[in-house]
Amino acid sequence: MKIKIFTISILLIMIIASIVYSNSLYNHRLKYVNVDNVINDSLIMISKDSIINYLKTFNLLKDSTKIYKIELNKIEESLDKIKYVKKSNVHFGINSKLKIEIDERDPVIEINYLDKYLDDEGRLVPKSSFNEIKVIKFFGKIDSLKYYKLANLGSTIMRDDFYKDHFNYIFSDSSELFIKTKKYAYTIELGDYTMLNKKLRNYKFFYASKSNENDLEKAKAINLKFDNQVIVEKK
Repeated sequence: MKIKIFTISILLIMIIASIVYSNSLYNHRLKYVNVDNVINDSLIMISKDSIINYLKTFNLLKDSTKIYKIELNKIEESLDKIKYVKKSNVHFGINSKLKIEIDERDPVIEINYLDKYLDDEGRLVPKSSFNEIKVIKFFGKIDSLKYYKLANLGSTIMRDDFYKDHFNYIFSDSSELFIKTKKYAYTIELGDYTMLNKKLRNYKFFYASKSNENDLEKAKAINLKFDNQVIVEKK
């Protein structure tokens, strides 16, 4: 019985030693890092090269790095500080390949006087030297407390083919919003920042019923300020 217990103990020690040794070998393996480690194929505002160079600048990665020295959490924390990045995911994949996945921010409106974008969460995003993002422009000044509401308006426009093709730009006069169209000379008056999506829907229904008539050519302004009403001011 004692011999059996002794034999089992020796086997367990050998298994544990083997695991420790294997882990040691694994952790000391070199991982070679390049742009192929960034798995995104459709980055718009930031390039794969710039991501790798950024991490090398802060000594989070090198051209070749031992696995045990790669701190995944620190890499993610650093990447998440980049203004273009909403969220990053860094992990080891098949064959222990380091994988860097970037979830970019989604610009939906350009604030002209700041020379920056607002993303769909109402966060300011710098202009990218890597690519020009075509979104609807906003002229005028806006309180930062209203960023989210303006971003929601931009998001609604950019995700709807009719709005995107029909509207030219948004501008603000004090606390009220206005939209200029591409085809007609009239101004769309949205009023304040409340019920903007509903106001846009009211305009879409109005336009669908009038787009084949000459009334739109004669319009100076289309007022959407009032609930369930579209008021047309003639030239």
